[in-house]
Amino acid sequence: MYRCEARTLLDSDVQATAELMPTAFDSIEWVSESVGEYLFRCEVEDVPHDHHAAFLRNGASSEPCTDVYLCWRDESGPQWLADGEVCLRAENPMASGCTIFRGHPGRCDWEYIDPSMVAAQAEADQSVREPGLPHLFTSPGKGGA
Repeated sequence: MYRCEARTLLDSDVQATAELMPTAFDSIEWVSESVGEYLFRCEVEDVPHDHHAAFLRNGASSEPCTDVYLCWRDESGPQWLADGEVCLRAENPMASGCTIFRGHPGRCDWEYIDPSMVAAQAEADQSVREPGLPHLFTSPGKGGA
């Protein structure tokens, strides 16, 4: 029911390989501008799985949509890259799709609880409620300006 807690830093040799991989897009969309210092967290639900995987960058194909995932088994072990098709299964036709690789173990990312995401959302909700801000988020005629 929760997201896996496994984390790792990107090995510089693996990053160099990822930089050479082709893309179907005008530019590469990386997970972070400072990818070498980014702490990757497994995106799979916290259920038994063969290896961990985290989004690294967009993949080589746009149809079907693929992403490059950083894969590892444990923090000190070897890392590898997988250019895999994205799940994209959605809760309903209007919802955004799952961003984990197709055939991933466990539930889709919108079906499990990520405590750090819940905490970030609660903090964002609280900042909206701070004095002086609510009027920015209400419609005229409904208590707004």
